[in-house]
Amino acid sequence: MNASGVVVAGLLALLSGAPQVYRVAVDGVRVDVLVTEGKRAVGGLTASDFVLRDRGVVQEIDSVSFEDVPLSVMLVLDTSSSVRGTPLTHLKQAASGVVDRLLPGDRSALMSFNGAVSLDCDWTSDRRRLQDAIDRVDAGGATALHDAAYAALMLRDPSPGRPLVLVFSDAADTASWLPGERVIELVQRHDAVVYAVTLRGPDTRPLGYLADFTSGVQARLENAAGAAFKEPFVDRLAAESGGRVLSAEGSGELRDTFEKIVAEFRSRYVLTYTPQRVDASGWHPLQVTIKGRSGRVTARRGYLR
Repeated sequence: MNASGVVVAGLLALLSGAPQVYRVAVDGVRVDVLVTEGKRAVGGLTASDFVLRDRGVVQEIDSVSFEDVPLSVMLVLDTSSSVRGTPLTHLKQAASGVVDRLLPGDRSALMSFNGAVSLDCDWTSDRRRLQDAIDRVDAGGATALHDAAYAALMLRDPSPGRPLVLVFSDAADTASWLPGERVIELVQRHDAVVYAVTLRGPDTRPLGYLADFTSGVQARLENAAGAAFKEPFVDRLAAESGGRVLSAEGSGELRDTFEKIVAEFRSRYVLTYTPQRVDASGWHPLQVTIKGRSGRVTARRGYLR
């Protein structure tokens, strides 16, 4: 099966009913957490500095660490017609910047999308192979953002690692056959952290459709009245996973933005806990706060088991 066939097989798993399970370590649930003060990541925190609630119940945190496990970085690049020319050159340079920042043991994969989704380089630690795949990327066509995000989550690294999905797109979805809601359901079952990068401009619009999430388990918990819960796709995708959306003023800023994401991801804490006094299955809303000091905490909204 060729690379494109692998991606199609992953997408079709949605319709086949293949279950997606939030990955739980042997010693408990793992939650990636970013703590910032202004623009600076806060280091030096311990388990006693955090309060973690699972379904509203305070949990005992078993460990807090800057994780030494290698990274698994999935690069997902919008190569539709709107990035032809100089923006594509800058986008390739940004992807190369991520490759340059990989440490021994880190792995990465490259996916591009326009009207279709292509796995240009499967998971590898071979920087030369990744760079060759980046060099071959070309632009043209429509924008299947939802399909690409779903495929990126499905095609996780078979080797253990901290999963980071870095998605770039500069346009609204015009070609996906998967609705945004189905992708959000998948990210709620997945332990990857999603960072999205967009470009600001005079015609800035929300990326992806404003999806209606009222039919899902989380929506019933969040909105018992049944009113439509709507949010821009990339904003919700990042927020559900505990990631962020970053905007660049122009394509020339993409490399700095991509490299900033990798550096920030390495500065995140990993909190491990074993859920107590809560049912194991279903939707688990999470709340992570810090005690006795100022700082902003960014963590996933919850997980579905």
